[in-house]
Amino acid sequence: MTARPRIVGALAGLLATAWFFVLALARFNQAKATSYDLTIFSQAAAAWRRGELPRSFVRGPDTLLADHFSPATAVFAPVWALWPDPRALLLTQAVCLGLAVGIVVAVTHARLGPAAAGWVLLTALLGRMLVAGDIFDVHEVALAVPLMAVLGWALLEQRLTAAVLASLGLVLVKEDLGLTVVAAGAVWWWLRGRGRRALAEGALLVAIGVAGLALAVAVIAHFNGGGSSYLDYFTGGSGGALADHSARPTPGLHLDQRVLPVLLLTATAFVVGWRSPLILLALPTLAWRLLSSNASYWSVSFHYDLVLWPVAVLAAVDAVRRHRLAERAWLRPVAVLSGLAVMASGLTLLVDKGIDPRAAFSRSAELADLDRLMVGVPAGATVAAQNHLGPYLTPRFEVTMLGTGRPERVRYVVLAADRRPEFQAPPCARDQLLRDLRGQPGVMIRQVGDLVLADLGTSRPAGLRACSAG
Repeated sequence: MTARPRIVGALAGLLATAWFFVLALARFNQAKATSYDLTIFSQAAAAWRRGELPRSFVRGPDTLLADHFSPATAVFAPVWALWPDPRALLLTQAVCLGLAVGIVVAVTHARLGPAAAGWVLLTALLGRMLVAGDIFDVHEVALAVPLMAVLGWALLEQRLTAAVLASLGLVLVKEDLGLTVVAAGAVWWWLRGRGRRALAEGALLVAIGVAGLALAVAVIAHFNGGGSSYLDYFTGGSGGALADHSARPTPGLHLDQRVLPVLLLTATAFVVGWRSPLILLALPTLAWRLLSSNASYWSVSFHYDLVLWPVAVLAAVDAVRRHRLAERAWLRPVAVLSGLAVMASGLTLLVDKGIDPRAAFSRSAELADLDRLMVGVPAGATVAAQNHLGPYLTPRFEVTMLGTGRPERVRYVVLAADRRPEFQAPPCARDQLLRDLRGQPGVMIRQVGDLVLADLGTSRPAGLRACSAG
């Protein structure tokens, strides 16, 4: 790769980092961040910073390694040490996405030229895959996005050392990525010429993937003897204690929903990406999502497509060059229409979620009310907070989520006395809790705007009672 693509890639990466941080910060400042998952990862970062295994009061007493195998989240520790605030993790995620965009744009520029690189950059900034992941808190899979970009580049350029290093990183990000690395071994063998040497080198990547998967299973089993809650979505099985905090399986095929990730991948790969062997890297992620009974996995509005973005675009770049598709008259309209589709989808999501980029430079009135509400509450106090309020309390307090039947013992409860729907805390349950608390001696309640703080007097469970209407 010459200097020009590298410079273009670096500038694209800086622009993408700034843009994605603006979007994430805007959502944060609009009081749209949530305990699931920003508080969880913030508390994990704080635990890593203390030299402990990652834990979250939101998820219960177990280490998060009993939930997902993601030791790579230890990189959040120095970030939290420098800036102990959830926004530090939002910035880290934006940097990860920016790195991936920079790598992919550089590869595109080197292989297809500046026009294609510019189109890839535009679709990255506004397309559904990266935008959806960026505006939904923080997740460990963001750490995998630049690694997937490096792996894709290494496979195309036949750089074994880079492929090995990227693979080693990927298996430490999340348990299922071992399967992706196994697929990378097959892609290496195919692209390398399918000879004896190619087989040996591909087998090395397969071995890394298998070892990573085995290690992940062993660690999760060690810390969660009851089994991962995510098994419920594939086997109807146990799930252990963590299953109490997870979404219930959705019965039925719902093919109209399950097909959405495939359609988005196809559009993001400009359709032609399916003609590249590199697209094989996307199949393990697609498989577990489509086979799952968790409806969230079928959605294209969360973070599950993040790792697919580098694969989709690099597969398209490879297909165009490998099959000389640039000479075909139909390529340009297909690329333009596909790009417009993914950008329209991304912009629609921003509108639907009410994300205003200008909010990155201001703070909502609700957050100002929350600051006033918490004056006088001692630092380190245990607080059960409504899902959309928890992240803003995390730097100062030990926060869990206010929800139905939750057992955590807390001294304070923070909620909104309004009619907005909320994960695990519907309005009817919040109303019932307030009625119950107002009738109890020793409980002190104060309100600022729509926000309510209840001092329970002693530490005790503050789980909501189930109710039949929102």
